[in-house]
Amino acid sequence: MRKLCVLFSVFLWSVVIWAQQTNYQVKGKLMDAESGQVIDFADILLFNSGDIKHPIQTSPNDNGQFVFHKVANGIYTLMVRLVGYDIFTSKELKITDNSKVDLGNIMLRPLEIGLAEVEVVAEKRQIVYKLDKKVVEASSNLMGSSGSAVDILENTPSIRVDAEGGVTFRGSSGFSVYVDGKPSVFSGTQALEQVPAGQIENIEIITTPSAKHDTEGDVGIINIITKKHSMKGLSGMVNLSGNTWLTRRVDFLLNHQNNRSRWFFGGQWSDKLSKSDFEQERITFNDNETISLNAVGPYKGNNLNYSLKGGWGIELPKTTIEIEAEGGHGGRKYERNLMYSETHAIKGESPVTVLYNNKNDFQNLEDFGLGSFLVEHRFNDKGHQLSASGYYKHGGNSLEYSFNDLNDMQGNRQKGVRYYEAEYRNTLRGNLDYVLPLGNKGKLEAGYQYSSYMEDGDYELEWWNPETGYFDKQDDAYNTFIFKEALNSVYAFLSGGWKKLEAQAGLRGEHTHMELNSSIADASRLENRFEVFPSVHIGYNLPHEQKLLFAYSYRTTRPQLWFMEPYVTYNDFYSAVIGNPDIRPEYINSFEMNYRKILGENTVSATVFHRSRKDKIERLRIPYEAGVTLDSMANVGRDYSTGIELSLSLHLIRRWNTTVNGNIYHYKVKNEITAGGKNESSTNYDILWNNLFTLGKYTRLQLDGNFVGPSVTTQGRAKAYWYANVAIRQQLFNRKLTASFAFRDVFRSARYVNDIQTASLRSLTKIRPKYPQVMLTLSYTFNNFKAKGSQEKEKRSDIFEGVQH
Repeated sequence: MRKLCVLFSVFLWSVVIWAQQTNYQVKGKLMDAESGQVIDFADILLFNSGDIKHPIQTSPNDNGQFVFHKVANGIYTLMVRLVGYDIFTSKELKITDNSKVDLGNIMLRPLEIGLAEVEVVAEKRQIVYKLDKKVVEASSNLMGSSGSAVDILENTPSIRVDAEGGVTFRGSSGFSVYVDGKPSVFSGTQALEQVPAGQIENIEIITTPSAKHDTEGDVGIINIITKKHSMKGLSGMVNLSGNTWLTRRVDFLLNHQNNRSRWFFGGQWSDKLSKSDFEQERITFNDNETISLNAVGPYKGNNLNYSLKGGWGIELPKTTIEIEAEGGHGGRKYERNLMYSETHAIKGESPVTVLYNNKNDFQNLEDFGLGSFLVEHRFNDKGHQLSASGYYKHGGNSLEYSFNDLNDMQGNRQKGVRYYEAEYRNTLRGNLDYVLPLGNKGKLEAGYQYSSYMEDGDYELEWWNPETGYFDKQDDAYNTFIFKEALNSVYAFLSGGWKKLEAQAGLRGEHTHMELNSSIADASRLENRFEVFPSVHIGYNLPHEQKLLFAYSYRTTRPQLWFMEPYVTYNDFYSAVIGNPDIRPEYINSFEMNYRKILGENTVSATVFHRSRKDKIERLRIPYEAGVTLDSMANVGRDYSTGIELSLSLHLIRRWNTTVNGNIYHYKVKNEITAGGKNESSTNYDILWNNLFTLGKYTRLQLDGNFVGPSVTTQGRAKAYWYANVAIRQQLFNRKLTASFAFRDVFRSARYVNDIQTASLRSLTKIRPKYPQVMLTLSYTFNNFKAKGSQEKEKRSDIFEGVQH
């Protein structure tokens, strides 16, 4: 039935596109007057000379083209508004029944030369809504200027950052991360942490991706658009930042632009530290014995990246060629120093309590190198083009290890465990994409994609032998493995518009080959499957600058390798982890409807959404050995999220912009396995109040208030909390130097509390960030560095550390 509906939609929009090819009365194309790039979002207003309060509104498509249909007879003026550009106003246009007005290329001129000047003269909107995505402007968030992509996303509706810095959207961490349309060096939250905020132009959040995009990720794709120079000559920027947690980051970017060619070179040295005070009470029950474990102490984590990158590109009359490369060293590590109090209570006997000091060092680092290319040929200036691109990444010298020592109060080692996992990884990706314009606002897109991932590694486990004073290798735990996953994908979709309506509909077919070879008996797996994923997007322009958007997307979340690794590892002596080679992919149906109203400089937006997920993957915790719990990933059943996001952006007075983002949704999970879980439901809500004050021509102040509501899993609940931030930015030396000061969690009110309860386990975890967390950032631009406009194609604060314990 789903396939039939999509095929009918494709046929319907084919008819619509054909009908609108010649049925227009006013059309044109928006372009940047300096860079020559098309501009694919702006407010385009057509005013009747007799009714200037009720203009007709439309927006450009991806090629910058726009069209008005069936305009009543009269004298009109066309206006184009886009923040950071001078307002364009046409001469008077006489419209009659048979007239057709082609305005050709409309060249919009930037307001100022330098990036910093544009930011001061014209305030960018925090979020721009397009037909199939939200665009988050990086420069609108002062708190984010001193951090990474995670800090910029923190002010986005329904985004959460969990206690270990993991980004979730509407309660799910299933998203893919891209940088300039290419897969990130790392994955998930770690990928977002590695991109310096100072080098980000904007971030695209694609919650219901079209058939053109990868189907991986139940809540979609996060695509980071980096800054690119568009002015001739040599220019660049340098950013330095550090905070009271000893986070330090230095990054730079150099650009040289000629008439046709461009090269760039950049790099970063980044240690992003997180520090927390950790407490945990854990009780395991069996028939004859109860074991209580209390742990308290500091956690310290570090997401690090030391890398260099460079690239070259040339713009020929009809062909563009780009080549990029990056290499470096990065990953994650953490330290835990906990005091343990372990109590054994056996029926009929007195409880026995023992005290230990635990030291745990963990790291997962690798050397990486990657390269990519893009060749794009344009048959004409109407958007008819063919492109080919490729991407390859190698991760070598990768070593994941964990050292755990359990010492008595005199410092003598009582127990010890080590594990080592040596790996190398290869990622390969190739795309062939074709675009055929159909009329003024329509196009057909089709393409093929191949992607593969391979990981080869071995695992060793050692236990401390108090008799010999050495660590003994556990031969029965040794494992070698090779994981391979290859996808062959084809897609096709149509997009078009008619009068005030615009739409996209498409299909994507994917064949997946997955192979896991393990030296552990009965742990190898082989799977082949073919699946079809449809998508539909519809937009309608209402009178008085209002717009409705509807979207549907069918997606999947494939299990990551560490979900399936069939051997036991130890986070510490009391926390073990094992993979599940039989875990299945998740399948997600996502629906959205967005309403947007523009009132001058004010914007109101509301999004109603529903997501249903089959074979939900969740981390489960069960008793394992005496006092030890075992975590594993499992398909626990189905879950459902239904709710609404609200965003209100107001410019009430000249020097004050305020934004209120809130969301409320009902979450329900139906447990279908027997591991101590149960059916759960909750009403989740988040509220963010962001205030930006212009204190002077070069000075801004930002105040944030955040309330994070509760959440649930099949085994427990996390409590609500709140926190407040303050930031100030000062521009100096003709805006070439920018200094930013940020103070997070000013009142030290953020507390993460998670309670897991089953018939045989009770685990209560409390995490509180170290105080204070104050960051200073210095940014310097030279030779009029100017960023090219981005016209290319569970929210907990990251101040916590230790949630997976």
